[in-house]
Amino acid sequence: MKRAWFDELAPRWDTLPGQPETAARVSTFVRKAIGHGCPSVVDAGAGTGVLVPALLGLPQPPALIVELDFAFAMLAENRRKHAGAPCVRWVCGDLSAPPLREGRFDAVLCFSALPHVEEKRAALARLFALLRPGGRLAVGHLMSSTALNAMHAAIGGAVASDELPPAPELAALCESLGARPVVVEECESEYTVVVEKLD
Repeated sequence: MKRAWFDELAPRWDTLPGQPETAARVSTFVRKAIGHGCPSVVDAGAGTGVLVPALLGLPQPPALIVELDFAFAMLAENRRKHAGAPCVRWVCGDLSAPPLREGRFDAVLCFSALPHVEEKRAALARLFALLRPGGRLAVGHLMSSTALNAMHAAIGGAVASDELPPAPELAALCESLGARPVVVEECESEYTVVVEKLD
């Protein structure tokens, strides 16, 4: 049901009303998540690829960006927009069970996607497994968890019960999975949790 909901929205997803200065704020998230350079990145729950321009705009862009999404139509829009980028690969799959090699990546970014995952602990564990030791997992949104949860409830339908825990709670969950918090920030207009895999 949820996949069909996103597939139906895919052709007009990028025209839906967004937050002010989205591109600049996405770039800020990317810089906080991985700094100025990172060789290999998974964009988990990539949608139409909002992170790709920010990643390509880094002083040292990644040599590999894997755009992972479970909604085929969203991924098709992503590929249409970014087909000219030779470092980008597109993979259709669920971020809760990513069909990617474990221990291969330097960073996993999960931007505006985690609330749509039912079993968050299990999904985070699978995403951590993709990382090399010292790799970073980053979760980001352009609003607080309270505002995001209220928005999903108001939208209703397939996303009515999709919720994001407060940033400190998510950071604690990641710690329990073997990670060290690097950035834990939440305010009305930002939600950023960045953690580093310990081993």
